Amino acid sequence: MEPARGAELFELLKTLTELPGPVGHEDPVQDWLAARWGRVAQEVRRTRVGNVLARIGGRGPRLLLFGHADELCLVVKSVTDDGFLHLWHYGNDATGYPPKWFSPIYQPALVVTSTGSIDGAFAKASGHVTGGRLRDKEKTEWNDWFVDVGARSRSDVDALGIFAGARVIWNPPTRRLGRNIVGKAMDDRAALAIVTLAAERLANDDHLGYELWIGSTVQEENGLIGAASLADEVEFDRAIAVDVGLTGDHPGPDPKDFPSRLGGGPIVVYQDASCHYSRGLSDQLVAAGEQASVPVQRAVFQYYGSDGAALLRRGVETALLTYPTRYTHSPIETVDEGDVLATVDLLCAFARTDPERAA
Repeated sequence: MEPARGAELFELLKTLTELPGPVGHEDPVQDWLAARWGRVAQEVRRTRVGNVLARIGGRGPRLLLFGHADELCLVVKSVTDDGFLHLWHYGNDATGYPPKWFSPIYQPALVVTSTGSIDGAFAKASGHVTGGRLRDKEKTEWNDWFVDVGARSRSDVDALGIFAGARVIWNPPTRRLGRNIVGKAMDDRAALAIVTLAAERLANDDHLGYELWIGSTVQEENGLIGAASLADEVEFDRAIAVDVGLTGDHPGPDPKDFPSRLGGGPIVVYQDASCHYSRGLSDQLVAAGEQASVPVQRAVFQYYGSDGAALLRRGVETALLTYPTRYTHSPIETVDEGDVLATVDLLCAFARTDPERAA
């Protein structure tokens, strides 16, 4: 891998992942993308629901490469008299408790309001000051933990512009661990980095087989809201959703269920919990990788869904292309820079193929 490409990717990922873009408040990400894409696009659109679409160029069937701008978040539901924030999240388990996989406690937090962002910390009373009843609880309840923003009273919180409905996200720095890149919101900002780099390489390319579009959707994490309107904005013939890919190459998951791994290249997903993706388009992605000497993994994801399902429901031939990611929906989502760059290479190779070529 060329060091210059790795350095460019890291800076782009750091910029995108550290932007605040909780569900429903994606404007900082969308504003940044619209400006960056405007450098190479023939046209940039902002839709009423909040999506960003850019036409890059080329002739032929319309191909959309897209990811989503929003990141997992919590929402302020109440403020205590002492100035602490209690939270809620749409991902309750069946009994109304926080899901066991969701562990924000003792992490840096960022409260996103309509006027700005405020630093804080996800907190819970420590074992030194709690009795056995709290220490030994089998399940943590929503009200067992909170966000501390340094306030001393409810009026202090009011003065910060924090009210019920404010979004709260993790707030770690994005950093390198060896050849891996670690941070929040790799789901799905790494996809937006991928389509950005692919578009910049393909702009003014004389060998495009398609009229190429790229997009960034909103509110994927709570129901594919933005993606559901894409087919109303532009009549696409084909679409490739780009998102995080699940791996079984670390302690915990069973590799029989999750055979994909970091460092193995992009993953073409044939089926997930919501749909079967278009077989012909998926096979053509694999074939494009073989012709371009890009390693490609194939997978079925059991506990997963993507924006691609929304396009399929609207009659658009759709594939799901993912980049291997460890520790998804956490503040330490981890990708391999070689996999991310290989995903860029694969999309560029595919965009230059003949749309009528058999898989």
